[in-house]
Amino acid sequence: MQVTFLGTSAAPSMPNPFCVCQACSGARRAGGKNLRRRSAIAINDDLMVDIGPDIATASFEHGVCLTGVEVCLLTHVHEDHFDAEFLMARHEDYGTVVAKDMVLAGSIDTLRSIDEDLAGRCGYGSVFDHETRRALKIDLLTVEPFKKQVVGNYRFTGYPANHGAEKGCLLYAIEQGRHAVFYGTDTSVFSEQVWEHLLLAGTQFDLLILDHTYGIGFDVSPPDHLASAGVIGHVDRFRRSGLLKGNAQAYATHISHEGYLEHDELDAYAEAHGYRVAFDGLSLTFDG
Repeated sequence: MQVTFLGTSAAPSMPNPFCVCQACSGARRAGGKNLRRRSAIAINDDLMVDIGPDIATASFEHGVCLTGVEVCLLTHVHEDHFDAEFLMARHEDYGTVVAKDMVLAGSIDTLRSIDEDLAGRCGYGSVFDHETRRALKIDLLTVEPFKKQVVGNYRFTGYPANHGAEKGCLLYAIEQGRHAVFYGTDTSVFSEQVWEHLLLAGTQFDLLILDHTYGIGFDVSPPDHLASAGVIGHVDRFRRSGLLKGNAQAYATHISHEGYLEHDELDAYAEAHGYRVAFDGLSLTFDG
């Protein structure tokens, strides 16, 4: 299993293009790993999580071909995670030749929001209608929380995120063969119900990816995202609960400028506290 970070920023990108705070100004000067696109990941060459506005440019820069993607897991439909233009561009009206149909998997709230979004942008019809899905070369899969589902070579389970007042936001456990990844972005503190179901499922993860929208200096996590203190606590609980393999890695993503240090400094801080900070283009491979 290979996991590639196509983007690791929060909604405004990093640096925020209009911000002259110390963190954003420093990121512009340092460049490299400090320049972040909106968050998404690719797994192998046939699955991705979220279909946000930066996936095309990220795939070009990091050599990740998306033409073979057959499954897209959707966390939610905030604009930094879902861009309807990429679905519309699959239609033959665009002259597009699509190699494979793609399964769009998300909560029923997410799928309904996608339907409303497309209805406001084009006249292709409802994605719940067969003819529309045929034209866009997509299938839909409703993800039911806590229920393990199978698509192709993958098994995945959606867990309810704690993303403020938003409904239907999901975290994902993704399994292929003997390997498993937990992708938990756009969430604040996990509910006890999520922890209970993670323990019941008994999956041990090779890789844990967590939201890190806010950086150092936040003692209490905001209601819709995690900060460094929350990431540290969640990584520790994953380990103490036996949910991570002995050699598992933990990475932070979805990073904004509040409480931010230059990437290498933040990564050094993170490493001292049991996790690492991801960057755009980071690719991790799990063999065997």
